[in-house]
Amino acid sequence: MIWFIMILTGLINFTFRISMFSGIRNIHLPLSLNRYVVYVPTSVLSAIIASSLISFDGQEVLYDAEKLVAASLAVIVALLTKSVSATLVAGLVTIWII
Repeated sequence: MIWFIMILTGLINFTFRISMFSGIRNIHLPLSLNRYVVYVPTSVLSAIIASSLISFDGQEVLYDAEKLVAASLAVIVALLTKSVSATLVAGLVTIWII
C-alpha cells in the first residue's frame, strides 16, 4: 500500500510540474480546490524552515541557537519591511556574523 501511495504522489507531483512547461495553462481548478491550493507554498516553506531550525531525536528537541537568532531577526525584518530581499539579506548576514 505504501508503494502505491508513493508512486501516486510522485505522479501527481510530476503532473503539476510538467503542466507548467507543457503549455496547458488555461486549466482552471474548481473553486473548492483552488481555495486550499493557495496555502500550499506557504505551508511547504514553513515546514522546510521549521525542520532546518528544530529537530527531534526521539527523546529531546535539538536546536542551533545561532540559527534561531538569525531566523528571529529575519522574521522581525520581514514584519517591518515586507520585503523578501531584505529578509534574506538580514538572515544571511546574521548567520555570517555569528
